[in-house]
Order: sequence, then structure tokens, then C-alpha cells
Amino acid sequence: MFELLLIAIGLIGSFAAGFYDLKTSNIPDKLCILMIISGLMIHLLYGFSTGDFNTLTNSLIFGGIFLAFGLLMYFTGQWGGGDGELLVAIGILLPQVSIIKTYFPFALSFFINSFFIGAAYSILYSLILSYRSPKISENFFKSLKQPLLLIPLSIFLMLSIVSFFYFKYISFIFFLVFIMILFWKFAKTIEQGFYKKIPVSKLKVDDMLGEDIPRLKIYKRLIKGLTKDEIKKIKKIKKYVIVREGIRYGLVFPLALIFTLLFGDIFFLLL
Repeated sequence: MFELLLIAIGLIGSFAAGFYDLKTSNIPDKLCILMIISGLMIHLLYGFSTGDFNTLTNSLIFGGIFLAFGLLMYFTGQWGGGDGELLVAIGILLPQVSIIKTYFPFALSFFINSFFIGAAYSILYSLILSYRSPKISENFFKSLKQPLLLIPLSIFLMLSIVSFFYFKYISFIFFLVFIMILFWKFAKTIEQGFYKKIPVSKLKVDDMLGEDIPRLKIYKRLIKGLTKDEIKKIKKIKKYVIVREGIRYGLVFPLALIFTLLFGDIFFLLL
């Protein structure tokens, strides 16, 4: 009963957050906090009713690990704060699940799966965005000629091909790194191609800022949607502002969660 309740909260909450992110480019903090509190309360209740507090301990462990990773991704400008919060919420809710057998603890299997699901999702999302702007594809292929990118790409591709005949698992890892580097550059090209300058009168809540406004202590590296209060302040001092469109990543987490619940570890399925 407790486990099914946790799964239901994880699925409903993460899908709600993912679709909201897709629509507004922002994941609601309150929803993630509610998921976290609900998870801790249920684990605590389970502990008192059974005398087994291991699930609460594991919840706190994976929640802490995911929090550290989310902060790393946030401060390096890879994720928005909401992405990290949603990851923590799922780690708190579902550190382990008995209805599906996974090679690793469930939360870790979900975490690993999220990278594979995220890669496929991001590629599809980026292709859709680039389709709207052919210049992005042109800039991407030009960037591949840069030595700092071409050399590591060539090395990992060569290692993947050579090791395939001897160590297929290692070959797969080399090829995965090759794909990740390739996509990282594609994502950066996408990001650069979707900055646009608009009149401040057209700013909307949850728009993503594409420039720093030090006077208001608003910085583009803090990946979050603008609030009503911030928009009012911006309108007082600027006539135009740069906004950006990025990959709205929130939907990856519920997709990875439902995949893990249904199939377990994607890594071993691929191999």
C-alpha cells in the first residue's frame, strides 16, 4: 500500500511538473516541495508502523545525492532549479521499489535511465526547434570543423570502432561519450540560436532571460522563469530585453520513471 501510494505520487507529480514545464518553461517549486514532504511523511509513517526505517534512510541518502547533483547541474548552467528539485523529489519518494527488479537500487537505476531517456528526448526536442530555424543546422556543422571539438570526437569514435571487436561493453561506452559530446555541441548551438530581443511590453511570466541585469540582480545563469515582480522591475529600466528558448527538460523525469517501473535498467536492455 505504502509503495503504491509513493509510486502514484511520483508519477502524477512528475508528469504534472513535466507538462507544466513544457508549457511554461518552469517547474513549480511548490509541487516539488509537496512531493518531497509527502515522501518523507510516508516513509516516516511506514517506519513507525513496521519498525523498519531503512526506506527513510535510503530516501534521505538518495535525496541528498540527487540534491548535490542537481546543484552541480544548476550552477554549471545545465539545468534549471526546478529540474534538480524534481529529481530530488523522485529520489525521496522512490529510493527502492519491490514491484520491479533492477540491477541497482531503484533510485540509481532511474537516475541512469534518465540520461538515456534525456538524450533521446533532447535530440527530438532539438530537432523540432532546429527545423524552425535552418540556420541552426548550418552553424552546427560549421562548429564540427573546430579542432577542439573535432579531435576528441575523432578519438572516441575511433576507440569505439577498434574496441568493438574485443570489448563490446567498452565500445558502447566510448560510442556513448562520442554521442554525448556531439549532442552537447548541438545543444549549445540550439541555445545560441534561440536568443531573441523583444520589447519589455511582450515579457510574460516564466519567460527565460537571455541577458544579465546586474542592477536588478537578475542573471541568465539562474535558469528560472521570470516572476511578475521581476518583469515589473525590468519594465522600469529597460525598453528591450533578450529572452531565450531552451530545452524544457522536466518531462524527461516522469518518462524515465515510468520506463524504469516497466522495464528496469535500460543499460542492460541496450546491451
